[in-house]
Amino acid sequence: MKYFSFLTFLFLSAYLFCQPTNTAVGKVFEASLIPQDAYVFYVIGDWGRKGKYNQRNVAEAMNKTAAVAKPKLIASTGDNFYFLGVKSKDDKLWKKSFEDIYTGENIKDVNWYVSLGNHDHYGNEDAQIEYSLINPKWKLPAHYHGYETKLTDGNAMSLYFINTEPLVNQNTKETEQQWKWLDSSLSASPSKWKFVVGHHPVYSSNPSHGDTKALIEGLKPMLEKYKVPAYFCGHDHDLQHQQPQGSTVDYFVSGAGSKLRPSASYEHTKFAESISGFALVAISGNTMSTYFIDKNGVVVYVYVKTIE
Repeated sequence: MKYFSFLTFLFLSAYLFCQPTNTAVGKVFEASLIPQDAYVFYVIGDWGRKGKYNQRNVAEAMNKTAAVAKPKLIASTGDNFYFLGVKSKDDKLWKKSFEDIYTGENIKDVNWYVSLGNHDHYGNEDAQIEYSLINPKWKLPAHYHGYETKLTDGNAMSLYFINTEPLVNQNTKETEQQWKWLDSSLSASPSKWKFVVGHHPVYSSNPSHGDTKALIEGLKPMLEKYKVPAYFCGHDHDLQHQQPQGSTVDYFVSGAGSKLRPSASYEHTKFAESISGFALVAISGNTMSTYFIDKNGVVVYVYVKTIE
């Protein structure tokens, strides 16, 4: 038994040493970290603060990273404009918090697919939809929406952007319709890769908000039923990876696009740090690699997942 344990130790040590986590963390993101055929997208949330609180620094890190791994799209997890959303499609915040910030040569032409957050809800959510008609890079056709695309290998990927504010705080015909829409969309989707993007976390170890009971009850069973590999959100202002024991779903918080809050961890936590940054997701074949990258373009966490 001791001999077996020693061999097991050697095997696990070699396995862990070969993982990207150990070779990439603490270094600036490099193209060699992902396959050349990988489909890349970024995830960022809680960002709209007129460039302040490291928003501009994170934007520069996104542009720097895009020089070696350009995203096909940028997914926003909401709270796009602080503190009270926007008033209209012509609000000055569009320029101050979006148009003048994400101007880097490598990201200026990348489309943003958008979720709405609670701070967007405090303002005019419809104005953010109307802005889509002015700026074609801003993809928000409705309060909740889906997007499907083809990967390099010919398989499909679908992203479903939900409006969690009413799902969390209301129980009306409108929220029931959104739940039905998501259920039917996930059920009917032929995509190999299906992701859901929202604002509020299902699981979060951050003391500011933490777990969301309504989403644990309503969203979690749906994600598991339809074999969704990951849920991306914001709301808590940090970078997190939560993985409840026995879960088939990984829960990522990417809410560090500007102002931060102190972070914490609990039994579900694989990673949680109060670091300004964003998530880079790379899909290749059966593998999904998720990198948290800080405001300097440095990798702070890596997670690799393989599906059947």
